[in-house]
Amino acid sequence: MDRRQIFLNIATTFILLALAVMLGASIYYKSYIRIGEAAVDFWSCCRHFFIHLFRHRIDTPVSINDKSNVLEWLINWPETWELFLHRTRAYGNALIDKQNVLEWLAHVYLKMRRVSKVLIMILPFFVALFILVVQIYKKPNNKYNVDTKPLKAFKWMADRVYQPIKQYVIGYKAFLQRHSQLVWLFFLIWGLNLNFGGILLSAIGYYLYFASSFNFGSLYMQFAKLVMDLQIILLKFPWYLFLPLLWAVFHRWRVNRALAHLRHFEAQNCGFINELPIVSMVCGSMGKKKTTALTDMALSQNVMFRQEAYRRLIEIDVKFPNFPWIEFERQLKTCMRYKTVYNLATIRHLVRKKQVRFDKHWDANKQLYGYDFERFGLTYDDKLKTITIFDAMEIYGQLYFIYVLQSSLLVSNYSIRDDGVLQDMGNFPIYYNNFFAGERTRNYHYAHILDFDTVRLGKKVLEDNPNIGSFEFGVVTITEVGKERGNTLELKEIKKGSVEANQKNDGFNAWLKMCRHPATVDNYPFIKVFTDEQRPESWGADARDLCDIVNIVSTSKRGLCLPFFTIEDMLCDWAYNGFGRLYQGMRFRRGDNTLLVYIFKNITAALRRFQKRIYNRFGYGVLEIEKERGTMDAKARKCKYYLMDYKIYSDRFATDCFNGYFADKAMKTNVGIDDYPEYDGVKATVDELHQQHSYFIEGMYKDEGGDK
Repeated sequence: MDRRQIFLNIATTFILLALAVMLGASIYYKSYIRIGEAAVDFWSCCRHFFIHLFRHRIDTPVSINDKSNVLEWLINWPETWELFLHRTRAYGNALIDKQNVLEWLAHVYLKMRRVSKVLIMILPFFVALFILVVQIYKKPNNKYNVDTKPLKAFKWMADRVYQPIKQYVIGYKAFLQRHSQLVWLFFLIWGLNLNFGGILLSAIGYYLYFASSFNFGSLYMQFAKLVMDLQIILLKFPWYLFLPLLWAVFHRWRVNRALAHLRHFEAQNCGFINELPIVSMVCGSMGKKKTTALTDMALSQNVMFRQEAYRRLIEIDVKFPNFPWIEFERQLKTCMRYKTVYNLATIRHLVRKKQVRFDKHWDANKQLYGYDFERFGLTYDDKLKTITIFDAMEIYGQLYFIYVLQSSLLVSNYSIRDDGVLQDMGNFPIYYNNFFAGERTRNYHYAHILDFDTVRLGKKVLEDNPNIGSFEFGVVTITEVGKERGNTLELKEIKKGSVEANQKNDGFNAWLKMCRHPATVDNYPFIKVFTDEQRPESWGADARDLCDIVNIVSTSKRGLCLPFFTIEDMLCDWAYNGFGRLYQGMRFRRGDNTLLVYIFKNITAALRRFQKRIYNRFGYGVLEIEKERGTMDAKARKCKYYLMDYKIYSDRFATDCFNGYFADKAMKTNVGIDDYPEYDGVKATVDELHQQHSYFIEGMYKDEGGDK
């Protein structure tokens, strides 16, 4: 930041603070006098509270119930409860009084008449302007990307007025974000100017008074004094300055409501995923979002594994509450840094080595980090089984390893972005993954590449593969599993005794049946396998029988969780559709850039961006699904699964995950669709039929022995 920008930021801050203080001294000075009066009331209430607390039967006067001597009634508000009831009844009678209603309608008529006169007078000018613009813009030209003179003038003005102001505002906003204490100082000064200090002191003081006196008769006077205190805000502060604040509060409220709906949908999805077995298969025809649902389930399961690991860590912690678990965690972090601990098996080995050394030397300082085992014990009995401190350390270490992994738990045959972040200040880390956060984190990871050799218990494609035997736990996602594994008919010619690895001798199905064994920690399997295919029969029955099949029946229209967005939505659609029709005609007739189109285009772009961001943040769709067993011999159960746009469509994965193969083939040719021959008429000739290289056409000619 240059010195000029720094000087302007400091000068602006000084001017704003000085203006706030000057307004407080000149216009809102009574607020400070009222704060002093409220402080006196607060002190009297404190005296009353503490005297009553120590049961001294002394009547202490309180000024909280007296009318304010500082502020006068600027509005006609009744001072007593009886007068309030009387005026309320009178106001209600006036609402239904015929004469009063007629007078109000006459007043409205006069106002509308004046407005109508103004509209009628200016209407011809708008009609003439419209005709003039149409006559100018309907002239065609081919001045490609040339700005008209009005547009050049507008851009010149914007570059010298609008852009500097915009850049300055952005820079000053960043300045305030770096110096947040200035923002709090602004709030403090204006809070005092607008009498919020007096309101706060009065509220706390009356709470103390009411807690000790329980005087219900004083409630109305406090309400009346609150109205009096609010007079400064309602009558002396420009009402139109409240509109942005009210809009911000309203928008924040509806955003929170929308986020609550999205989190509720996510909780329902998690409940559905928890009901699935270790292996599941998502099925549906093309375009039914089966890969989208597969990815969504995998992302949710990834978070649930971390949450489950943390929950079980706490359970182990409280079994031995006096054990210094943080020292054990520090050793694990060090071992992970130096790669002496890199999977669950190495953690079990580390703990058992510590147990052997402890049994030999009984040195708690070296093996148990100074744990006083003579006082707190080495075992825990839950009336089902007794575990030792080393059993607890083994479980704790494995759970901690799963929880603190920096990379994703996703292992997939296509790429998935995982936004999970491990926040660590050197103590116990916190795993954070909010699918609906306003801003996407920069510290994201992608899914690990699924090396199928790591999940084959039989023959391997690469026999000396260094990754063999390394896979223990995680969320495995396999798209188009039928094309990878094949079904019974497709594997008919493949031999199990083949020297090379194939679907019959690689032991993949055996791994599916046994995968929970290496992934089980504290009797919980940290393994899930999600697959998808267009139809369940595409995968062999031996593996499919292990699954639950999730059939996607239909996809609902896009919904929106944000309440009260109808008017804004209609306005954005009206502007976008109207501009689209105008823009098409303008682009057809003219090649230059005009001022009118430039303005309309930027306004429409801003509205469209606002609308798209709202839908992308709070939009969702519902999948109607039927869940059945992989044996396909039971009645399917109907369920719903929610796809939240911001979770699953924010650059999570590519539906064309195998595009690279076809792109490579296309790059090796010098032909495109425009180079394909066309038919000469509505009926194909014999030569055109042969150009199809169709099995059907060629077969018919072969069957009849005809000449090609």
